[in-house]
Formats: sequence, C-alpha cells, structure tokens
Amino acid sequence: MLATLVRQLNMVRLSVGAIALLTMVGCTGLIGGDPSGLTPEETLARRMWAEKAGPVLNTSCVGCHAGQRPNTDFLIGADDLEIRARIIGFEPAVINLSAPQSSRILTKGPHEGPSLTATETSDVLEWIRAEKDAQPDPGESDPTANLETTPFTPAICTSGTPPAPTCPTNDIDLTEVGLPGAKLHFVAQALGSGLYLNQLSIIPGADGVYLEHPLFASYPADGSDAKPDQIDRFYNVKLNLMGNAPAEQLQGGTAAFVNFLATDKISVLFKIVKAYQPDTVGPGPGGVGGGGCKTVAEFKTNAAPRFQASCASCHAGANANATSAMNITGVNSPDDAMVTLACNQILTRVNLTTPDQSGVFLAADPANNNHPFRFPDAAQFNAFKNPVLIWINAEKVAP
Repeated sequence: MLATLVRQLNMVRLSVGAIALLTMVGCTGLIGGDPSGLTPEETLARRMWAEKAGPVLNTSCVGCHAGQRPNTDFLIGADDLEIRARIIGFEPAVINLSAPQSSRILTKGPHEGPSLTATETSDVLEWIRAEKDAQPDPGESDPTANLETTPFTPAICTSGTPPAPTCPTNDIDLTEVGLPGAKLHFVAQALGSGLYLNQLSIIPGADGVYLEHPLFASYPADGSDAKPDQIDRFYNVKLNLMGNAPAEQLQGGTAAFVNFLATDKISVLFKIVKAYQPDTVGPGPGGVGGGGCKTVAEFKTNAAPRFQASCASCHAGANANATSAMNITGVNSPDDAMVTLACNQILTRVNLTTPDQSGVFLAADPANNNHPFRFPDAAQFNAFKNPVLIWINAEKVAP
C-alpha cells in the first residue's frame, strides 16, 4: 500500500515544466552516459534544486535558517549540494518526500519570517516532487516493506460517548506494519468540513513500539488520488514505548482533518516502525515521547491566559494563514483536551534548549518587523514572556 500511495502522491508524475526540462537535459547529453552514474530523475532533481528551490530559499529563508537560530539551521553547508542534502535529511523534517505538498517548508505560512509567495511555493514544490521521483520505489527495492496500514473505513461516533452503541471506538491492528499486537486507537466523528479524531493513541504490544512520523491519508470513494494530511501535523512525532506499556497519546490525542470525508477510507503511513528501542534516550516512557505537552496544568495557569489575550485573535481561526502556522483554537476552553491540543501546537514553536530563542517570543518581540503583531514596548513584551517562561521551564524538566 505504501508504494501505491507514494505513486499517487507524485511518485511518477512530472509537471509539464519538469518534463520539458528533462527533455532539455537529455538533449545536452547530461543524462545519457552521465559519468556520475546519476539516474535521469536524480539529474533532474539536482537541476530543479539549482534553478528553482535553491534561489528561492537563498532569498527568502537563509537569513534565519543558515545557523542564526538553533534547531532550525537546515540551510547550512559547504556548497550547494551539501545544503540540499542537509535540508532533505533535516530533523525534525521540513521536507516530506512521501507527500511533497505537506512539507513543513511549504505549509509553515507566516512565522518569524514571511510566508513564501505562490510562485516561490510552486518552485519549491516542483523541486520536492522531483526529489520524490528520484527516490527508489520502496516496494521495488524491498518487496516486504509495508509501512502503511491497509485503508479502512473508520467507525463513526454519532452520539453519546464510547462505548455506547452509537459511539464505537476504532482499534487498528498495526501488526501488518511490523508492530505485532500494537494498535492505533481513536474515536472518529464527522465534521461539516471533514473528520475529527479524539482519544488518538498508540497501544503497544508485547514487543513495544518505536515509531516516527505518522502521516494520515484519505482515499476518496470516487477513486481520485489519495489525499495526505495537508499540514502533516505529526511530522516531528517520535514514540518509544516498552512492551505492554500504557497507551500513549499522539500530541494531545485529537486531530481535525478538514480535507477528509468521514465516509472515505483512511490509512496511516509511518516513516519508521520498530520494536521498543531500549537504547533510545529522551522524554516519554522508555525513550522519545510523542512531542506533546507534559505540563498542561502549568500551561493553563501561566501561559494560556497570555496566548488568549495576545494571540488568539489571529491564531484561533479568524486568520487562516495564522491558524495554519500555529492553531491555538481551544486555548481558553474548559475542555482539557482542547487546551492540550492548543498547548501542543504552541510547543512546536518553543525552543526547550534555549527558551529565549523560541518562535513564540521572537515573533512578538518589539524589534521584529516581520511578524504582523509585536508588542509595542519591552514592558508589555516581558509581561507576556515571563509567565510563558514558567510553563516552558516546567516542560524542560518534565519526565
């Protein structure tokens, strides 16, 4: 199934411009008999980087992402090819070769820096698609590889709470992706605009679970191309659970997929799946956790009121670009699950190593002229920052 979805997500499709470029490269002799041993697709990908994506990123992104800020330095390299290799392999991923259009570099929107223009987005997307085409087909290189669940139609909760007959749960067996006895658990509800999941969690089997980067995809009933989660919300998830450990939520346990129909089948792809990895270190049970908030009480007390007062007017649904970049809908909700979801979103803009360099502070700094909102003076900025730091520092030391 993985190879099928990858193909549907531009594995073998080149745009008209890319095909023309491929033809031109062939005419110059750069493909046929290339002494470097590159395939035609690899040669095209390099050229698309040099002519399209590279110039865009050098103009729009290098000012912040070439080493000026920790953990976002994906444009560092001794030469152009080294930079290209770094951005493709950067963690947390900013390039998604399985679903190019959901790459974080494209979906980021306005942040500390400006969003890409429509033309810039098109140029970068064309390069990512070329890189996808240049990758070996995992189904051909390893016929046993299967990192996607078989597409399934989720049972929909229409009223009440589980386990009411009208509100069933979904427990998807992950044995087929290499996690014997493990399950993906959730409750699904139909929204006017898509599909809403809650109680979203991984239940480990006897061998435990190590997984990275789950990506949800929808299979339309009309047979059209599969649709990946457009914001690739779990791009930075790494989960490591010991055998038969308690279930672990995925980033707060809720997700709203606005482009999925509740009547269509869905599947989940994973970048990596293994048994529990005892040598892995980091937060969470037995190793690397799901990346979500661990100190929600501190967030509610100290940070949530500040984000509600200063950020919710744009980032809680009123401004589509702002909400896409950081969705804090529910930050002031009486429902802890909604608050946790907002906390998880904000945490993706927090630098736990150097809190002062967190995106939530850099964006609102009075000295920042690139963000639509910044505090008018240092006193108001610090009145926002200091309580938020109480929560961030609690996250730093949370088990």
